[in-house]
Amino acid sequence: MKRIESLLLSLALCLVLLTACKSTQQVTTSNYPDWLQEKISVLNERHCEITLFDFDGDSFYAVFVKGPEKSYDMNRTTIYDANGEVYLSLGGPRKRSDKEIQFFNKAQNKGVIWQSDIAREKNKD
Repeated sequence: MKRIESLLLSLALCLVLLTACKSTQQVTTSNYPDWLQEKISVLNERHCEITLFDFDGDSFYAVFVKGPEKSYDMNRTTIYDANGEVYLSLGGPRKRSDKEIQFFNKAQNKGVIWQSDIAREKNKD
């Protein structure tokens, strides 16, 4: 009898932990600006990551989207300012602009703050 109770308690604890882990991403996205929350709802269906940067005291969000292989939009990163305006658009075979060089030389990478379900699954491997 004690074994069954112990097993049920362990299963309940695992269920609580799994539920908490699944909802962590949803809870933290509520801290993001409204425009970013709207993008996240659409981007979750693709391989996507969002990285936070601090540049001259302002927050910038780099949205990396992995596109179809061998397409013009294969891998694209768009950097948005805190208001959701496009600051930089990166990708394709071209020389970096002075604005890009200045950003990446001065901006502090705060790390990945969000990953789509697809990206999280791929990164597990």
